[in-house]
Amino acid sequence: MRIGFIGAGSMVAAIARGAVAAGMNGADFLFTDANGVHAPALAREVGGQVASSNGSLAHQVDLLVLGVKPHIQTEVIEQIAHIVRERPDMAVVSLAAGRTLDSMLRDFGAAVPLIRVMPNVNAQVGQSMSAICSQDATEAQLGATERLLSAVGRTVRISEKEFPAFMALASCSPAWVFQIIETLARAGVKHGLTKSSATLIAAQAVAGSADLLLASQERGVNAAQLIDSVCSPNGTTIAGLLAAENAGLSPALVTAVDAAIARDQEVSS
Repeated sequence: MRIGFIGAGSMVAAIARGAVAAGMNGADFLFTDANGVHAPALAREVGGQVASSNGSLAHQVDLLVLGVKPHIQTEVIEQIAHIVRERPDMAVVSLAAGRTLDSMLRDFGAAVPLIRVMPNVNAQVGQSMSAICSQDATEAQLGATERLLSAVGRTVRISEKEFPAFMALASCSPAWVFQIIETLARAGVKHGLTKSSATLIAAQAVAGSADLLLASQERGVNAAQLIDSVCSPNGTTIAGLLAAENAGLSPALVTAVDAAIARDQEVSS
């Protein structure tokens, strides 16, 4: 299967590198970008090719990934719409946040196999959480998209109406987790650790806790049960947890999710 990428920014680069590292053949990848700099560099890195234009790329691939910013996606679609409409065997995959399936289908001017995906920044280290939904795409096209994204992390198929909640939990939350780690590190500095040591300690604790929870879920153990297992009676962990809850830890996180969803609803098209 030939896969084309229009746009060669950080997310496309992470996906292409991850796919090749996972065993996909880079020679099957075609790239274009607006400035003609990033696409050739990425193609050389992964063993792919550069198409002469977006239209040329659309003629040659089985899966076309739109990796451009949301505000210029309509312009790019206008360049390839007539080709896509004539190629029902090819699916278009959009990485653009806030661009709904309906809005993209209006740009194409007809029903075409369309897949909307949302990876997150952790794709850079192969730990993305990506969502997939689609309209008029076949199971084979969905499966190919899923395999591509699974090369850089985990994937989940959801309905488009669930995308705002997914966006808050997966796409926005890394920034919040970075802030939590930064705050824990500063607290560690307050009590005598160096900043670098405190950051390493807090980041590894968060990473390990996430891995433990994912593994535990497969055994039917949930987060609340893990919390109980760590909190000894009259111990340090329960004292800190109750203090954090009293300071508003849980309400603050729910408020962050609510605010992100509200903003997504304002800017989505």
